[in-house]
Amino acid sequence: MQLTGSINVSSEIGTLKRLLIHSPDGGIGKVVPGKFKEWLYDDTVHLSQMRKEYNDYVKLLLYFLDPDKIPYILECEKKQSDKRQPDCYKPHHAAYFNSDKVIDTQYILSQILRDDAVRQRLISAVCAWEGCSFATERKLEAIEDPFELAKVLISGVLQMPGTGYSDFVFAPLPNFIFTRDIGIVINDHLLLSNAATPARERETMLMKFITYYHLYKNDPQKVIEISESSDFFLLEQSEQKIYKTSVEGGDVMMIAPNHLLIGCSERTTPSAVDDIIHKIFANSDSGIEKISVVKIPKQRAMMHIDTVFTQVRKDTWVLFGRFSERVMQEKNDKQYAYYLHLLDQEDTPDHESIEVLRFYKPLNEVYYAGKNYRIDVSAKIQGLESLLRNISIEDYGIAENDVKIIYSGNNVFPYDEREQWTDSCNLLALKDGVVVGYDRNEETFKGFVAAGFNVIKACDLFTKFENKEITPAEVKNTLIILPSAELSRARGGAHCMSMPLLRTNQ
Repeated sequence: MQLTGSINVSSEIGTLKRLLIHSPDGGIGKVVPGKFKEWLYDDTVHLSQMRKEYNDYVKLLLYFLDPDKIPYILECEKKQSDKRQPDCYKPHHAAYFNSDKVIDTQYILSQILRDDAVRQRLISAVCAWEGCSFATERKLEAIEDPFELAKVLISGVLQMPGTGYSDFVFAPLPNFIFTRDIGIVINDHLLLSNAATPARERETMLMKFITYYHLYKNDPQKVIEISESSDFFLLEQSEQKIYKTSVEGGDVMMIAPNHLLIGCSERTTPSAVDDIIHKIFANSDSGIEKISVVKIPKQRAMMHIDTVFTQVRKDTWVLFGRFSERVMQEKNDKQYAYYLHLLDQEDTPDHESIEVLRFYKPLNEVYYAGKNYRIDVSAKIQGLESLLRNISIEDYGIAENDVKIIYSGNNVFPYDEREQWTDSCNLLALKDGVVVGYDRNEETFKGFVAAGFNVIKACDLFTKFENKEITPAEVKNTLIILPSAELSRARGGAHCMSMPLLRTNQ
């Protein structure tokens, strides 16, 4: 499976052709309440049910991206109808569907582990990072099957030979299903994430190996890395908090071939944003000419910008209504100030603040370390909603009156906040106007219907496909909804569960 030369993403809504995913692994089923905060979870999940829901997501992706695999999937499901995780969905199983368009990180990892030198390097890197004993490192080296080793490096769970028992060798990676956060393709380049929390740092390491030894094996110069300066360790603790450099893919969006959008949030720091701007503009073939930066509140409920908004169509967006222009204006009145006082948040100046900056690539050919950037804080972009409208108008040529904003929970309290929490704004575009979301956000569906969209359950769409009532190519202006009783507990939607590798503008 050689993908070099077949990686290019220049928008959020171009027809999706290839992406990186990660099926829920055994490590997610090992999350315990005492580790919620550290492992970034709010609840335990029913793993087998989560896998069943995720299978619908994978099946939907195959229908649109790799339909030749569907007959095999249907036959496999028919033979194993009593199982919630048929073998064809397991990346470590011989029956795995193995698509070169819907690609699992665990499968790619198993492929690069076939190289003995890479295998040794990766085991040593993971063990050094996790502080494993020499004995544990030797146990990992003794695993000959690359599929099993990949599974252990991700889940942290090692099967004890001949006992039927398993044991933790290091912490699981329960957030790895959110592949959006481990990297972002910028035209034909790839920006590697630098995780904000220790719980996701092994993900960053694994993605670095996947990138340099597989995805960009022949084009390493197209990989962009962000990290702290070499003398970061010399800074005092208070200074390190200021200059910490972390970026996660949920805060980076390819809006148009020349336009990158970056969020400054709970997970992506100002230092990282600054570093990205300089590196992107210094790269003569990145294709990026302007970068919009959006500062959002540093809150768990909106950890990345893709939890606040995503693009649905050239002229349509879904947005958490708390940041609509009307609501933001209402929050400036005295009544809201008194409300914040009651919540003891009057000393938190950025509690609800949104700020938008725009940076342009220097007009001349000479790069002066960013000193000649033009910065635009034009009155036409006063907030988040006006930014989204501006993108549709300037980048896609949409008339101002034709831009549509669909709001979480249909902008009605308390559904707006409840459904934003369960990822009503976190949608993955399969193509312009066809997006994937969760079935539990029913009030948000009303906004889609009012905007002229169809809303259909994934299982019902599968039936239509199988009965030849419609083909994936014929699906237009539609929100496809996935079962989400367990998937939503992990705090991420379809946008989070995808790392697009290839989109076309058709």
